[in-house]
Amino acid sequence: MQLTPATKIRAQHLGWDDELIARYEASPLREETIANLTMLNFAPDRALTFVGKVEANPDAMKGLSFKFIRTRSEKGLRAVPGPNGLGTPEINIGSYGQVPDHWPYENDTPLGSHPDPAIYVPGSYHIFDKAEVWADGVDHLYEEAIRERWVPATDLPWDTGLTDQPEELERAMCQIATAYSSHGLTEQKIIAKWFEPISYGFHDVKLFLGTQVYDAGHKVEAFRKRALANGGGLGQAPLGIMYRGWYGALKFTEMILGLDVLYKSYEVSAFEMAGDFAKTELDRKLFELMLRDSRRHLEYGKRHLLWYLQHKENAPHFVNMWLGRAENAMSQELRHTKGEKEALIVLFADGMERMSVGVEKLRQLRQKQLRDYVALLDSVGIDRLPALNAGMQKIAEDPLAV
Repeated sequence: MQLTPATKIRAQHLGWDDELIARYEASPLREETIANLTMLNFAPDRALTFVGKVEANPDAMKGLSFKFIRTRSEKGLRAVPGPNGLGTPEINIGSYGQVPDHWPYENDTPLGSHPDPAIYVPGSYHIFDKAEVWADGVDHLYEEAIRERWVPATDLPWDTGLTDQPEELERAMCQIATAYSSHGLTEQKIIAKWFEPISYGFHDVKLFLGTQVYDAGHKVEAFRKRALANGGGLGQAPLGIMYRGWYGALKFTEMILGLDVLYKSYEVSAFEMAGDFAKTELDRKLFELMLRDSRRHLEYGKRHLLWYLQHKENAPHFVNMWLGRAENAMSQELRHTKGEKEALIVLFADGMERMSVGVEKLRQLRQKQLRDYVALLDSVGIDRLPALNAGMQKIAEDPLAV
């Protein structure tokens, strides 16, 4: 077998002499394999050792090809650690940080890699457009989630942070814990459902969503423990109409609008007011940690919504339609799930003797939630007030309305 002139030139450039080249030409290796060895920058001493092994065991070695050397991926990059170590933003460099608007591969090809056509098999992905899932800076949100991870079993003061409460206050807090534990379990299932459809090229999004599933697990675990740690016990389950809005979303963005925009906006606003109804050191710490996680989820929802509006045709029409559906489900949930709002009234009133104070505080919470939600949409260019669900407005005026 005669090596092609191009392969000979590469070999000679590496310092292979004529005798070494002749031994390779006499070996059972294919020309393609030898060309790949030269692309590995095999120095003469290594090339001599390798050809000796081939000559000693030709049957075992002749099938080698080293095709992986001929990748079209960018080479020579060196990621430099940042202030928080070697994070995902630090490795999103060169072509490895360029996420195309449309992902071209249907299999598990990672971003920056290229499949071998000879072994290409399509997978189950069906979200290939970047606009459907992307959010600017999602890699930073992932790193933030990893750095801020916490453990409910050890990061909450279970031994010292709980004190005996009047029966109605303890039972009310356990009712709130039951509701949010239920919300967390549904968040886990809904978000995990979307892992498989999202193409591998959008791995940064999949990584972040993995942290949100983990955070939702915190919510299930920590609130369930809170309900069982101080003599109260679990309360009544939420109605779940809100969940059906999430489950019924036919597009990823619709689900995110319902969960990570509308619901998380209301959740963040509630957790920000937790100081007005949390009665123990542990409860205050619990809501503080939950608030940190929920703000991050809301930030992803906001950034994805902004990206979608900027990159998807007819986006404003779709967004307003989906928000309308989500608001309808949310308003029904808030109106008809009596356990949560009555528990909040008891906690805000600090007991059963000043219920009017609790109702007024709940009204302030609902007004804050609505204002914060509308302001969030204003910040991305959506004037939602003209089309806002009437039930949402009614709840802000009268939190006991049904």
